[in-house]
Amino acid sequence: MTTDTTGTGAGTGAPLETGSAALTATTDAPAATSVVVTTPPPAGPGLLGRALAEGVTGPAVVALSTLLVTGGALLDLRRDATLGLATGVAYLMAAVAAPAVVRFRSLATAAVLPPLLFVGAAALIAWAGGQNRGSREVGLDVATTLALSAPLLFTGAVAAVVVVLGRVGRLVAARR
Repeated sequence: MTTDTTGTGAGTGAPLETGSAALTATTDAPAATSVVVTTPPPAGPGLLGRALAEGVTGPAVVALSTLLVTGGALLDLRRDATLGLATGVAYLMAAVAAPAVVRFRSLATAAVLPPLLFVGAAALIAWAGGQNRGSREVGLDVATTLALSAPLLFTGAVAAVVVVLGRVGRLVAARR
């Protein structure tokens, strides 16, 4: 324990005079301490920089694609409560963009995602459209919508697989 009775606190030896009593300060610091100065670690690229360098994580791609397709479905609900152009365009954009931006190790997620998004959009429109009264009718409406929209469903799924295969092919070519 160190005692300091100086006016400056720097150990000059001059007594501290404040009125009639001297103040004494005690510290738990050792008498001789060494200070090691290191440089701070380099700043990382941040979230956006990592996403651009490595790709977007699988859960983030699922969330963003779901938001995109849900937005299209909500536009179609507002228009006429059927699966229409807004949902189709949003679905195709998500089907192509998701495997293009996802991290390489999450490509399987991006390949399976588009058909699930399409079924979810059809179920949302059938449920929230207000034209069905029971779960059986909603199920039949979703099945009918999927059957009638099969070309769009398959186009999105094939587009996703083509993007996935293109990324895999580019990786294989880069390793040779």
